[in-house]
Amino acid sequence: MAAFKGRSVSFVWDGAAVLGVREKGVALNGEPIDVTSDEDAGWRTLLTESAQNEMNISLSGVSKDRRLKDAWFSGNRTKTASLTYPDGTIISASFYLANYNETGAYNDAVTFDCELQSTGTVTYTPGS
Repeated sequence: MAAFKGRSVSFVWDGAAVLGVREKGVALNGEPIDVTSDEDAGWRTLLTESAQNEMNISLSGVSKDRRLKDAWFSGNRTKTASLTYPDGTIISASFYLANYNETGAYNDAVTFDCELQSTGTVTYTPGS
């Protein structure tokens, strides 16, 4: 089995820990509000606040847990989730399970990857 890349995290999905998860990447996006007018001499003007903030998290792992797969097939793909990093940083929010891929078997577990997309406010607690 090839080594998994990514940061080891503690992942909780719908109140239950899913073991064997690694975070592959986090994408933070903020869509600006364009308020350009004729008085701006052709230069774009953006408000300092975002119109829409979003967070996408890519996860992978080897797990015997079926919660993510079950959420996908049940159609109930939006759940409260949290990730706790080794330094104590915590990210929590309601997330939509945008995709789920099983990429192979390992003993009695499956290798998988998935992407979570935030829906609503994300809480960020910095670690040490």
